[in-house]
Parts: sequence; structure tokens; C-alpha cells
Amino acid sequence: MASLWIRQTEIIAGGKRFQSDDLDIEFDVPFDNTSQPDIARVTIFNLSDNSVNAIKKEQNVIINAGYKGDIGTIFKGTIQKAFTRWSGVDKITELTIGDGAQQWLTKEVSQVYGEDITASAILVDLTGMFGLELGRLDLVNDLTYSNGRVIDAMLKDAIKQIAEETGSQFVISKGRMFIMPYDEGIPCGAAINKDTGLIGSPEVFEKEERRQTKTGYRIQMLLNHRITINSIIQVQSQTANGIYRVLKGRHQKTADSYITEVEVME
Repeated sequence: MASLWIRQTEIIAGGKRFQSDDLDIEFDVPFDNTSQPDIARVTIFNLSDNSVNAIKKEQNVIINAGYKGDIGTIFKGTIQKAFTRWSGVDKITELTIGDGAQQWLTKEVSQVYGEDITASAILVDLTGMFGLELGRLDLVNDLTYSNGRVIDAMLKDAIKQIAEETGSQFVISKGRMFIMPYDEGIPCGAAINKDTGLIGSPEVFEKEERRQTKTGYRIQMLLNHRITINSIIQVQSQTANGIYRVLKGRHQKTADSYITEVEVME
């Protein structure tokens, strides 16, 4: 069992590995079930000049976090901005990192598909142009376009459009793409209770989702790297007991906290 009081964080960027054993590191890593890419922010204190110079825009970054004996990836992306400033005696390096954001913002596609092409075949082709791993392709309705299909748009818009036509959601998470039914999730093996890091009691909320009002819970826990968008988790508490799907959340490390916050529904 991991030692939940021995926190460990590492940032891999610029061909270097920066670890919390040697440096003060803070981060804010949000995730949600929209098709927009997530944007993470990392702050590293008092890097050497060589390390600062090694970190550049558009480099790949991996954020790993957890506890001694149990550390995992909470974010993969590319640097959008890197800025170093002084605050008193501290040299502060701030990174803004996009999860597939560069491809999302800039990639265009112009493609003609022949008769009887399926939506899944188009999506395999389009997602292959994105430069990210396809984690899951499971369509609600795999349409067949008997007259073919012409795609002339931003790549992000083309993928979103085809996914929507099939009644499916398109999500980018941890450097991977998922196209899948809205109500399905991904088991992650997380059981959340007071012995495994639950903080306080889950808070009830209501949300309108596809013309239905549904009840969910806002949950705060000690940082759990296994949890991300669409994770299926088990919750045991006085207010929430059952199996839930994660709709949105964030992993966050500050000088005072090391937490994961999520909103979940059944």
C-alpha cells in the first residue's frame, strides 16, 4: 500500500526530470468531458539556468504525481508558454501546457471519402492525423455514407461533427483521444472512502444533461492519479454510496494541499 503522506511529483520536460524531492513544484491540472483540450499549469521554483534554458515552447511534457510506491501520469501535453520571473529570492518558472492543443488549434484537413464509407473508417483516418493515441473508438451508431463524404474543415471540427452525427462524445485526456457513448466510462479501480483519501462528505448538486435533470456529487479527496474524465469510481460515504462516472475535475498541488476534486454522476 502506498504511503499517502509521502507525496511525490515529477515533471518531465526539455529532456530533464524535475522531482519534488529536489524542488518545490506546484500544479493545476483540470479535466472535463467537453471536446476542448485541457490546459494544465505548472510552477517550478528555483531551477538552474541550464534547466530553464532547456525548457522551450512546443516541447512534450509529462506530469507524474502520487505517493511513495504509487505514482502515475496525470497529464501529457505540449508547452504553450514558458516564463521565468523573480519573486523576492525565488526564481519561478511557470509552464502552460496543452493536452493536444497545438494540433487542435492549427490542423486543417481536406479529404474526399468514397461511396459507402463508414463513420468509424473516417474517424480512424482523421484521428490518425491528430498525432495523439486513439484510446477508444466505440460509436453509438456507426453510420454508412452511401454517397461518400467530403471533409474540408479544421481537423477538430471534422472529428467533432462526425462523432456528433453518430451520437457519440469526443474527449481528449492524458494525450489520448476517446470517441464513445456519452453515458459510458472507463474503469480505473478507484474505491474512495475515508480510509483511501476521501476528504469530508460529498456535496449533492443537480445538472441538466441532454434534457434531463440529474443528481450528482462533488467529491474532494487526497490526490489520486488514476482518476480522470469518464473514470468509473466506487464511492463509500454518508451521502454518496455507489458506482459513479467522473464528469469533470482537477488535480492540484499547492504549498498547502495535494488533492483531486471531481464531479460525478451515476
